Amino acid sequence: MASGQWRALAERFQLIYPPGGTPGAGRPGVLRAQVSCGHWVSAAGLQGWVRALLDQGVTSFRCPLCPDTPWLWQELCKLGLFSDEDQATLEAQILAQEGARGSYRQCPRCQHLVQRLDPGILRTPCLPCSQRAGGLFCFCWGCRTEWRDPSSHADSRCPLQAALHDAPKIQAPGSTVHGCPSLRACPRCHALLSHTTQGCPLVACPECGYCFCYRCLGLSGRHRPSCPIADPQLVCRGGDVVAPLSRGSPAGPSVIDWILGLWREGI
Repeated sequence: MASGQWRALAERFQLIYPPGGTPGAGRPGVLRAQVSCGHWVSAAGLQGWVRALLDQGVTSFRCPLCPDTPWLWQELCKLGLFSDEDQATLEAQILAQEGARGSYRQCPRCQHLVQRLDPGILRTPCLPCSQRAGGLFCFCWGCRTEWRDPSSHADSRCPLQAALHDAPKIQAPGSTVHGCPSLRACPRCHALLSHTTQGCPLVACPECGYCFCYRCLGLSGRHRPSCPIADPQLVCRGGDVVAPLSRGSPAGPSVIDWILGLWREGI
């Protein structure tokens, strides 16, 4: 979105107050909070701002008066300006946007959305959970399990998990695999494969020859034409692929230190 569009939306909602200043004279009882860039936002203004961007298909949020400054979703939620119902509605709207799943994950502890900090880092902090726990809580972006030590996320299955989770759905009306994830993992060898969208939903893994239904992930002999579509697969630690749903390098100190700073300052 161009800078002019950001500023036009800012003028429309009038939600920003100068850095270092106060929200000014306003209606008594209006809920406000200060974001990391120093500007003040009101609850109603912030919700209007987020909804306006989502209506345009934008899922990354920036300060409308300093558009080079990103506002992470977890930072906005930590301000406490959204009710639980509002947050759930907004997060459902975020996930409905095309491509959003590549930038957002549900925290395995609180189930709320966390926006990714760095595409090259698997260690992902959750600010609300850190606040409640009194210490930094992180999970693996790939396998969505609590981050305990780098060695537990050091093989290829976590990136595989991320690829399966982020795969868009097949859009081929009339195809037997319409609405299925565009990537599946072979239940036997974990090789990634996709469907041609032509013919029967049964597929044979090109690596090991294992046959299964691309829709329900069941064995070919148990396939039914109307079988349900299984969710993105989970590549579990035991090495098995199970329906309905793998690991990498630790986060760099600069990113984690920045998150720790946000948490300690109560942002």
